[in-house]
Amino acid sequence: MYVLLIFFHLLVCLALVGVVLMQSGKGGGLAGGAFGGSAQTVFGGRGATDFLTRATMVLGGLFFATSLVLALMSANLNATHARSLINQEARKAAASAPAQLPQSGAGGAARAPAAPATGAPAGGR
Repeated sequence: MYVLLIFFHLLVCLALVGVVLMQSGKGGGLAGGAFGGSAQTVFGGRGATDFLTRATMVLGGLFFATSLVLALMSANLNATHARSLINQEARKAAASAPAQLPQSGAGGAARAPAAPATGAPAGGR
């Protein structure tokens, strides 16, 4: 099913590229010069714009839908076969971390750690 959907997605992509390239710009631009302006006479005066615009919208919607379905399918495939490296490292770190001491519930305030000595450094200068 996944391979069939990828093949269909590829066909939609190629068709979308073709339809977009067949459209002429607002000012004619390169499309009028490259095809001699004959692309508009194939579908009629206004018919080319309507057909190509509708085809672009339909192919764009299909492209969006197939992209979304393929992304969801590949996320499910990866979730069942391989785990995230971040999750694996977090589990390793949690397993090797020292256990925390429970908080004293009497005052609600946590004990402050012992302050380091404020004497001169051991190197002596």
